[in-house]
Amino acid sequence: MTVRILPHQPYIEAVVHELTTATMEPEQFDSFIEDSYDFAYLRGVITLTPETSAIPATRYPHGLILVWDWHTGRDEDYDRGPIWQWARLNEDGSCRDLEPLPVPGWVAPEMLAATAATLAHTSSPTPMASLWHEHLRKPVEQAVEAWDAEEGP
Repeated sequence: MTVRILPHQPYIEAVVHELTTATMEPEQFDSFIEDSYDFAYLRGVITLTPETSAIPATRYPHGLILVWDWHTGRDEDYDRGPIWQWARLNEDGSCRDLEPLPVPGWVAPEMLAATAATLAHTSSPTPMASLWHEHLRKPVEQAVEAWDAEEGP
C-alpha cells in the first residue's frame, strides 16, 4: 500500500513542530484537499486548545484554529497562492468566521508559532514577515505546483 504525501503536508508538519517546540502542542492537525467547492484547493488546519496547547482558557475557552489555504486562482474570490487565517472555536467544535493572520503564506514555521503565541496571549497576532527558507520551501512549492497541474482546469 502506497501512502500519498500531500504536497503541503511537510510545511504543515514543520509548523506543528515549531508550535510544539514553543510549548503550544496542537490538539490536532490535518492536511487535505478541500474539494467541496467549485474548485479544489489545499488546506491545512491546526487546532489549539487550552488543554493541550497551553493557550489561555480565559481568552479561548474552546480553543482556536489556524488555517493555511493554497488556492489555484481559478476561483475569482481568491488570489492564487497560500494564505494563513485563524478563528475562535465554538463549544460545538465549529468555528467563527476566519480572519487573516498578518503573515505571508509561506511564513517561516517558527515565525508562525510566534504569531500564534501573541494571538493566544493578547488576542492580537503580531505581524511576521520572514519567509520559510528557500531550500525548505522550494520542494513544497514545486509539489504544490505539480498538484495544481494535475488538477488543472
